[in-house]
Amino acid sequence: MMDSKVILVVDDHPSFQKLVTAFLVREGYAVRNALNAAQALAHLELEEPDLILLDIKMPDMDGIELCQKIRNYYHRPILFITGTKQDEEKIKSLQAGGDDCIIKPFDPLDLVLRVKANLRWSALLEGNDNKAHILNFPGLQINLERKLVMLHQKPVVLSAKEFQMLIAFAKRPNQVFDPEQLYRLVWKDEFNYTKETVKVHIHNLRKKIEINPGKPVYIITVNGLGYKFNPYGAVQ
Repeated sequence: MMDSKVILVVDDHPSFQKLVTAFLVREGYAVRNALNAAQALAHLELEEPDLILLDIKMPDMDGIELCQKIRNYYHRPILFITGTKQDEEKIKSLQAGGDDCIIKPFDPLDLVLRVKANLRWSALLEGNDNKAHILNFPGLQINLERKLVMLHQKPVVLSAKEFQMLIAFAKRPNQVFDPEQLYRLVWKDEFNYTKETVKVHIHNLRKKIEINPGKPVYIITVNGLGYKFNPYGAVQ
């Protein structure tokens, strides 16, 4: 029997913790609980979960600040949970390194589907069944097996979604993706697409792999159509 995937739920409402834990355990996941950022940080010193569900509003440190703090060493999926529908907060959560944002109240089935989609991507990136373990481009190297990106021989730290997006691009060089197509490919989600989500992740990815994000050479905007990956990169 395969080991259960471990999910850390960080939320300061015990009743919400109990509800989410029940649904996730029913799906076969092992759930750890933290009622605040301090408990979450303490847990991360002992165990690396496969995915984190992270509330934005917490008493000691908000989820966005916590995400920024742990993204230096935690690279698996982080799904934010928020009680507001404000786009600004959702954008901030993605900019902080979140992979997705779920708005309360939500359908538990939707939560489970998003968890499964992000875990599938994470497992794919950690697998060793890729035909080509290393993708090489001028100035840029992507090691699929080790989940390592090198820009001009220097390591680049990407979040899970940023890495997934880069792989989606790099495996299909010069193919133009419209934002919705890219969202379906990376998020494995047919129902929660927003153009802003894709735009924010593109912006974050460019900041990390482009020497000049204002004049990108790898992730190119194709006006009116979407984005494409330029395999010649630094040669230009």
